[in-house]
Amino acid sequence: MSNNTHPRSSSVQWDRRRFLKASGLTAGGMGLVSLIAACGGGSGGGADGGTVTLRMPFLADMQIPDPDIMYEGEGVQVMESAYEGLVRYESGTGKIIAGLATSWTVSDDQLTYTFTLQPGVKFHDGTIADATAWTKSFERRGKINQGPAYMVAGVAATDAPDPTTFVVTLAEPNNAFMHYLACPWQPFAVSPTAVESHAVAGDLAQEWLKNHDAGTGPYTIAEFVPGSHYTLKAFPDYWGGKPTFETVRIEITPSVSTQKLQLDSGAFDIVTKGFPIPDVLQYQQNSQFTVVNAVGGVGEAIWLNPHSGIFADKVLRKAVQTALDRAAIVETAWGGLTTAQEGMWPDRTFPAALAPFPSEVDTAPLAAMVPTLASNKVDLAWGADLGAPRQQMAELVQTQLAALGLDVTVRTMPTAEMFDLANQPSEKRPDMLVAFLGGDALHLDTTFRILLRTDAKPLNFYQYSNPELDDLMDEAVRQPTPEQSDAIYQQISGIILDEAIWIPLCLPPNSTIAHNYVTGIENNAFFPQIVWPPTLSRS
Repeated sequence: MSNNTHPRSSSVQWDRRRFLKASGLTAGGMGLVSLIAACGGGSGGGADGGTVTLRMPFLADMQIPDPDIMYEGEGVQVMESAYEGLVRYESGTGKIIAGLATSWTVSDDQLTYTFTLQPGVKFHDGTIADATAWTKSFERRGKINQGPAYMVAGVAATDAPDPTTFVVTLAEPNNAFMHYLACPWQPFAVSPTAVESHAVAGDLAQEWLKNHDAGTGPYTIAEFVPGSHYTLKAFPDYWGGKPTFETVRIEITPSVSTQKLQLDSGAFDIVTKGFPIPDVLQYQQNSQFTVVNAVGGVGEAIWLNPHSGIFADKVLRKAVQTALDRAAIVETAWGGLTTAQEGMWPDRTFPAALAPFPSEVDTAPLAAMVPTLASNKVDLAWGADLGAPRQQMAELVQTQLAALGLDVTVRTMPTAEMFDLANQPSEKRPDMLVAFLGGDALHLDTTFRILLRTDAKPLNFYQYSNPELDDLMDEAVRQPTPEQSDAIYQQISGIILDEAIWIPLCLPPNSTIAHNYVTGIENNAFFPQIVWPPTLSRS
């Protein structure tokens, strides 16, 4: 696929000019030096009886940490700490690199994938993560059949000819398959012994895995207390070497303001997302902190409800599509730190030139339609998982539409509620939703497969269905060359643009903020809210 195996680097440096420009967007609170003094700032990297502990927050509870069920953003840090896949994305480049597989080959017919495994890797129960364990892990994901199960749905067979050789045979070619295996929700190695030992009534250990783990990662799940905290303990037999931090303590802290106070006081060592931009920029100017800025493969967009409410009218959706000044919305909300997307998709997954989004603003069609509407009321929700910049984008959309005669109400939508939209009646869903737009991997197939495919849940929020698109997305992944699949993705993009179900906004920058004694921060190339656990260290 175009630029999929080696996406370009996305490191971001925010300069003084941008700092001054953005710092007036929201109140950043008192100066950091005063705040740290007021909170009794410490040296961080807390010690519990000599145990080096890394402390960090989550904005909300994650789903249960079952490796074949967990399918959201908030808990991926836990999964990447306890479990590992065959391959992964290299930080900063998106190149697919070795994980538990040291090398791999693909047959000429693109059906057979042969992986050479790292020898001697132990699960947390002490058993060996060999090729047979991988066959069982693939089998479990398919049987659990939750959101990420599509990644193995095309597997016809697996084989373990010897302990360090794992063979996967697909039913038909799939040029996205290696990206499935590299993404944050990838198939993980799961101990067959643990699954068998803790299975109850054939549940494949689902009940036990609600608060335990069966992985190979650098950390084990020691405590999982919903609504309170999760504690991870270093695995002493980790094949990659003992982690620097012996304990990772994750506190559920829904308030960004509280997270900031805790970070400034030294109660938290690192925060991986969610701070308002003016605060981020102030931390960047403070020598006591390190700020790592990165973008990934997921954009921001406006979703329109095509089935009920005011936007069931396609003509009205198309009028809104051109009426909004996306450049002004993004410029104001992000203070010049990112720009409106030129293309329909994040540019790390598909070139903007092949699927451009109209940049010209034309308010006339919408202004002409508004007086003829039976109702001018619009319910606009924004997903709470991104934080302040998304809220401001929603409010700016409200302002622009109000100027054209629409009565727009803005509300916050908690992540759990957003992930349940697909199960709600159409009339219970908001007319507009400002949320993420992107798939599971640096390959456009996953965007379509999880956000648009008929009956896909939970991320096809409005349960859009188009059998023609379903067939086209399947056809695209079977193509032997990038040029052939790109041509089909262009066709899909044209259909979606005509349907006017999404209005792309921008590729948001993500900021990881840490005390400067925390080193080795490597953000995931697709989902930069994740930091790679084995490289984290302290100076």
